[in-house]
Amino acid sequence: MKEADMTKARVLEIKKGNAITLPEEFVEGIRLPFGLAILVMKDKNVKLYPIDKKEVMYLKLEIEKLSKSFLENLTTIFMKAGLDDILFTSGICQAADQCYYECYFTPEQLSMEIKELDDHLNGIEGVQKVVLHQVAVG
Repeated sequence: MKEADMTKARVLEIKKGNAITLPEEFVEGIRLPFGLAILVMKDKNVKLYPIDKKEVMYLKLEIEKLSKSFLENLTTIFMKAGLDDILFTSGICQAADQCYYECYFTPEQLSMEIKELDDHLNGIEGVQKVVLHQVAVG
């Protein structure tokens, strides 16, 4: 492929297991040892985010409704926590009072402890549940 190409693509076999094998030129282009693979259920896309360490955190918020104040509070907490470069983020409202926000980030980004982040997120008005844990490896 030419250096000016914006993307590279290959059709690869999909099969069960915990390993992803990529073409040599992809691996050389990525130059990072790990990848966070995310299956986006609504469109069946698999996204791969190259990362330099195995540790990745998953955050899911169940909220009453998506509002401007929720987004402002979440942004403020993320800025305080050092989460200005999130790997992946998604949100959906299944009904007027049933919304979810998800994201993935590396714990080394955090400028506060996980427990403190959890406490701040639980303090946002309208947040019904906070799920925060490390993503399984392999």
